[in-house]
Amino acid sequence: MTALRSIPISPPPAKGSFALRQLLTASGLTLALLVGGCASNAPWKKQAFALATPSGGTGPVAHTNILSLRRVTVSPLYGGKALVYRTGDNSYERDPYAEFLVPPNQMMDECLRMCLRDGHAFGAVLEPDSGLNSSCFMEASVSQLYGDFRQPGKPLAVLQIRFELYMTTPADAGRMVWQRELSKRLPLAHRTAAALVAGWSAGLQEIMDEVNTELKHVEIPEVLPLSTGIRNEE
Repeated sequence: MTALRSIPISPPPAKGSFALRQLLTASGLTLALLVGGCASNAPWKKQAFALATPSGGTGPVAHTNILSLRRVTVSPLYGGKALVYRTGDNSYERDPYAEFLVPPNQMMDECLRMCLRDGHAFGAVLEPDSGLNSSCFMEASVSQLYGDFRQPGKPLAVLQIRFELYMTTPADAGRMVWQRELSKRLPLAHRTAAALVAGWSAGLQEIMDEVNTELKHVEIPEVLPLSTGIRNEE
């Protein structure tokens, strides 16, 4: 007798499975389009910003001192690259699509150094890696750097910086000769990241104009550093 072999038979497709496959395929295509070529023009494209460097003043140099900008710090609340918006008395948001090109402390260091150099309050303002010695040094701390969006129709750019100036010469080493804390709250034309950065730039310009004006009239011992710290090659 010949044995009969059983042949498995696939069950008929369940009702609606074809429609489900079509739906999944269409969803995948839609997602690919969103993640692919269309994303370059999407409104949520990530943007990077930098503050405009404040311009300096004009006129003769007020002090012969050589200044070093020793340290610029930004509050940990605003020290990240993402822009920060204040949305309530105790609530803040970080923008996932708008950030600074470099960390805020590095950006502020560069902006302040260039403005102090162009402000003509000192004979020279040294670069961070300079081999020269200074006769005085400055420290700056940014305590506020956010967009105040608590009132929808009245967005503000908020910036606050504290400055301290110290002597470095042996006779007066560590003596504070000037300090100032300045803050600006400037209205914005639009509630956008670009408008906020423009507001911060304008506020920084106003702050540094005041700083350079005051520094020109501060009574600072007119001394040069004892040594440049550079040896002549023989």
